[in-house]
Amino acid sequence: MRVMTIGFAVGVFLLMGPSAEAQDPDPLAELAALGDEIAETGPEGGGSIRAKKEADLGRTKRLQDKRNIEAQVEEVNNARFPLVAIKLRVRKPAKEGAGKTAVERNAKIVVVPAMKFSGKQADLADEQTLTNAGAFYLQRGDRVMVRLGAKKGEVWSAEYIERK
Repeated sequence: MRVMTIGFAVGVFLLMGPSAEAQDPDPLAELAALGDEIAETGPEGGGSIRAKKEADLGRTKRLQDKRNIEAQVEEVNNARFPLVAIKLRVRKPAKEGAGKTAVERNAKIVVVPAMKFSGKQADLADEQTLTNAGAFYLQRGDRVMVRLGAKKGEVWSAEYIERK
């Protein structure tokens, strides 16, 4: 008789199981609803803040300028920010301008980035100064694009210098 009672109890539980679960909220359905809500309010199509950042078209133009030389940093001599002198080994001479006739492949040159100053402080509101201030952080082995300016003694002024 005991076997019948346990069998009967299991049968009753199985019969009322689905109806009892229908009264309780389904946790998977709740999670799916939360996921739908997040998807509706989140960025569209995998968008992110970084993906929406506009490209720096000025940088692209600077890197493709035919007056640039391509060089590798050999040595960096920092003073106070942003003052720096950089020894470079020319990998590719420029196709136009001063870098075409004055320097050859594998030549070693010293450049100082051109910057504007207001008193003792660099004028970081000036676009050229802001771009060239990044040269302070160059390291040995970095590849850079440089547009050579005037030469004073053995040191070139860099109208522009940027990591490639």
